[in-house]
Amino acid sequence: MSRRLNFFYDIRLEFDAPVVEHAFVLRCVPPSFPGQEILDATLELDPHTPYTRQRDSFGNLMQIGRLSQPHDHFHYTVSGTARVDLSLRRPEADLPVCRYPSAYTVPSRDIQNYFHSLSLPQTPAERAWALSEAVGSRMRYTPGVTGPSTTAAQAFAAGEGVCQDYAHLYLTLARLAGFSARYVNGLPEGEGASHAWCEIWLDGVWTGIDPTRGKWTDEGYIRFGTGRDFGDCPIERGTFLGRTAQRQTVFMRVCQQ
Repeated sequence: MSRRLNFFYDIRLEFDAPVVEHAFVLRCVPPSFPGQEILDATLELDPHTPYTRQRDSFGNLMQIGRLSQPHDHFHYTVSGTARVDLSLRRPEADLPVCRYPSAYTVPSRDIQNYFHSLSLPQTPAERAWALSEAVGSRMRYTPGVTGPSTTAAQAFAAGEGVCQDYAHLYLTLARLAGFSARYVNGLPEGEGASHAWCEIWLDGVWTGIDPTRGKWTDEGYIRFGTGRDFGDCPIERGTFLGRTAQRQTVFMRVCQQ
């Protein structure tokens, strides 16, 4: 079912003291592909600075720039309209690199033991779903106990985390089961913060599954980027010169037009 979605994504970084030579790479503009058509998208940066556009090796859109002058904040907003219709997806090539452990998804001995304890169905789709249920039964959603550098093994040991941790654990289990599976970030319908889920290669199509919410993804999701794990496709990454603490405020909204 085709849906037309308005999206708004806003991030503000505030620094306790001015910084300089701030180099940044953003992946905050969603791309178009079969099943997701971006009808319009506007990116605004404050302080205003020119940036270049490129694609990374996974096909994600990147916005790359540098702020050389002193500044005490970095604020960017992307807004636009997307048409999402999963019936328009087309067969895609498998990515063998998504079949093997990556930096965030190396299975610990405990994860391997947990995987071998599972009684998995035979059909691929049922097996993929059972792995999502296995993640949900093991993890408790708890903000603040993990961070961007937390691995699947660390989150599994803690038994709690957020969507990034659920996705990394799912990828670890799916790859142990022989699937090609990749990390996805983007925006789900509603309000709050950005979200992470997974895509698994089923019958020649990359099919979304959200282990945090316990559902297959639908036309209420807008994809920003994909990769082997979070490290391949962070929405924002940067470096700067200066001794300062920083605070981040995030807000997103996706609603049907």
